[in-house]
Amino acid sequence: MNSKGSESRSKSLNVRKWVKNIIFYGLGFAIMAYIFNWIGLEDIYQVLLKTNFQIFGLSIIVYALAIVMLILRWQYLLKLKGYSAKYLDLLNLVLMGQFINNITPSMKGGGEPFRAYYLSKLGNIPYHISFSTVMIERLLDSVVFLTLSFIIILYFIVNGLSEQYTLMFIMAWIIVMTLTGTILYVAMHKQLAYKIVKFGAKIFRKFSKKRVSDSRLCEGVDEFQKTLLFFKTKKKGIAIATFYSFMWWSLDIFKIYIFFIAIGSIAPLFAVSSTYLVSLLVGIVPALPGGLGTSDTVMIAMYVFFKIAPSSAATITLLDRVVSYVLVSIFGAISFHLIKTKSHKLKELRNNQKEREEELNTEEELNN
Repeated sequence: MNSKGSESRSKSLNVRKWVKNIIFYGLGFAIMAYIFNWIGLEDIYQVLLKTNFQIFGLSIIVYALAIVMLILRWQYLLKLKGYSAKYLDLLNLVLMGQFINNITPSMKGGGEPFRAYYLSKLGNIPYHISFSTVMIERLLDSVVFLTLSFIIILYFIVNGLSEQYTLMFIMAWIIVMTLTGTILYVAMHKQLAYKIVKFGAKIFRKFSKKRVSDSRLCEGVDEFQKTLLFFKTKKKGIAIATFYSFMWWSLDIFKIYIFFIAIGSIAPLFAVSSTYLVSLLVGIVPALPGGLGTSDTVMIAMYVFFKIAPSSAATITLLDRVVSYVLVSIFGAISFHLIKTKSHKLKELRNNQKEREEELNTEEELNN
């Protein structure tokens, strides 16, 4: 009876999930279609016809280098703790993370727990180690975002640019700083971390058959905190990891600058950088999958503010979606499938080895 009820609830949840995805994706595409139609589909098409796709291809290479920076950063953080993982596994995990970010209601953060979970499965690395490295990455990204945003805020103030955009940047800076500070505070205060983890586990148990005892959860929090404190002592290592973070952000921004070169347009690098950061902030707010429609609208509005033709702004947004959303989602989905397949095979192999060891131990006991 319970089994049938569980299956029925699972089917109901899947149906709701599909309906929710159709509505959200439909809304995202509808927003983009409305904006593109308002700008002029013919104008956008004419800009696309003039696009140099060889230069556009260069942007794909630059983005691939940016992905390499993410892999090197993660690899380095693991090395600091005395662990290693295969480069191909890390590549698939990073692509999988980007794919999940694209299909969840936030452009950043959705894929991080999955990356940590599957790294622990593929590399036989303790979960608190894999999760702490992922959290350190997010903190480093926050540091880079805060630094770049602060520079842009100063530029806006010094040059007397739009008070509206300046105020928006200041608010964004405060929000990210507050979130970063809150995460660090929770992570470093055991009792508060215990309460949050137990609350999360209580919700998780409603949708999963897996059970983890509260004592094991508290033990995991302790181990996680010790790992964070360990990284705190590795100042040189964190500095190198921060360099990889700056390279990732710089290459991701430079990719967009190449789009402008490809369509034969000129845009100040500062305009590209500030637009990138504002659209990223909007995409972080849980709304539509991958910020679809919302972040695109903000990007176009920001480019127009910097005196860039609306048709060129829309084309840049479209090209960015092709690289950062479509291509990454395709390769990320393939990587996700490969990871799950390999993880399942490794689990079977480890179970067989465990059974074999138990059989050998039993034989030895009988012989003795």
